[in-house]
Amino acid sequence: MIDEKAIVGIMSAISAVNGVPSAANKYLLTDVLRNEWNFTGFVISDCDPVGEIQHSFHYTSTIEQATAVSVSSGNDINCGPEFKLLHQALAHGFVDMNVIDLAVSRGLRSRFLSGNLNPIGTDPYASIPYSVVDSLQHKLLTKQVAIESAVLLTNPNEILPFNINKIKQIAVIGPSADDPSVQAHTYHGTPSKWITVLDGIKNLTAATHVNVVSTPGAFRHNASDIDYEHAVDLARRSDVILFVGGLDEHFEEEDTDRDTLQLPGGQLKLINLLINLNKPTAIIIVSGSPIAEPTIVEQNQAALLWVSYFGQSGDALAEILFGLVVPSGCLPFTIPQDTSQLSPIEDYSMTKSPGRTYRYLDYQLAPPLFPFGYGLSYSKFNFQSNLILQPNRITNLDTDVIARVSLINNGPYRAQYVVQLYYEFLNSTVIDLPKRELLQFAKESFEINEQKSFSFSFRVRNLPNSNRQQIPGVINFWIGNGRDKYEQATLIVDI
Repeated sequence: MIDEKAIVGIMSAISAVNGVPSAANKYLLTDVLRNEWNFTGFVISDCDPVGEIQHSFHYTSTIEQATAVSVSSGNDINCGPEFKLLHQALAHGFVDMNVIDLAVSRGLRSRFLSGNLNPIGTDPYASIPYSVVDSLQHKLLTKQVAIESAVLLTNPNEILPFNINKIKQIAVIGPSADDPSVQAHTYHGTPSKWITVLDGIKNLTAATHVNVVSTPGAFRHNASDIDYEHAVDLARRSDVILFVGGLDEHFEEEDTDRDTLQLPGGQLKLINLLINLNKPTAIIIVSGSPIAEPTIVEQNQAALLWVSYFGQSGDALAEILFGLVVPSGCLPFTIPQDTSQLSPIEDYSMTKSPGRTYRYLDYQLAPPLFPFGYGLSYSKFNFQSNLILQPNRITNLDTDVIARVSLINNGPYRAQYVVQLYYEFLNSTVIDLPKRELLQFAKESFEINEQKSFSFSFRVRNLPNSNRQQIPGVINFWIGNGRDKYEQATLIVDI
């Protein structure tokens, strides 16, 4: 069941499922969403799909029919111009007025709930000043989001965090180090002040003896080496090196696909030049999707951080770099070695070798550079107990099962840790079941030498695909990530 207090509106997808455009899919939008999940809010299309019902999918003969089948299927609102043709669809008998009334009522209900139609001056949201939106509390929240979502991928020889007391000069290099447009990406608000990574480092070191030098050094959109020499010179004269690069909206945005997983432009060449200086080097990759540069990882000479487009708070990354806070994020996707490990983009099959997403990926056929759920810490965490299932044998699918494990932070930092619980059906005869699935996770803060216990409760009946699993059967659970199994336990289902 969907909580209507949490979700008032849902957008239908652009794609088709089994040949039926999502904006015209009555099974998904009405039978499942409303009748099975009891959703009472509105459904809105994206800004093109209603027209594409006829133009691209050829699901209907005319645009009028496309609008009719969309609203009749449960798509209440159209982001686009097509619904203005509903009066023609009504005149031709393609849709009933009661269907239109129902769609309008759902849209109006959301406006009533938000106060949008209240008398002028009574809408509580309209009177909120910008000073509240841009308040210190909200700025700290955006900063915390950026801190907790950054993922530490490699940290050879504990390059990070940089020791501010032992550094005289840091070279901040790369096209994304001082470019707010990268942080904003698309569909963004406008804060009163953008803080780039370079700004954050300068602010953090302002009261110290650390000198900050910087240059883009390379570009995202071409391989020009016009600034390589300057960048290498600055880096050679510095104690530590930071490279900040990655992608921007020109490489990943709506209607934009990449044909490579590598860093564009001259970034990789410059990174290799910097690594060859044999100085402590950290690399921050800013992107919304995987960047795979195996040679950087194989050299094992640089710390590597990944972060998505992080908004206004570049100071969050500065604090991570200098150890004021500890990275605790985990990858939300798998990073392959290269595009040869990916299925054709035209094939949406989950199970076709080597498998799409962490759930179906065959790690033996396509071992990733980094798996889903991966993330390191500056601190050392160890499990203090085995993963225990209570009970570990059930005769009823509605039995409450508790998974327990304990963890200790051996230091040397106060840090957060994400405990991830995965499962897999063993010896299943169903060939298209996922190979693994994240069931639950929990994130906790630890003081140095603090130990905490984690408990996860579930019922086998509620596990995705349990109704397709062979029963009696065996389910394997583990604590770890999409690939690495740190603690394992087996549940026997015997009914």
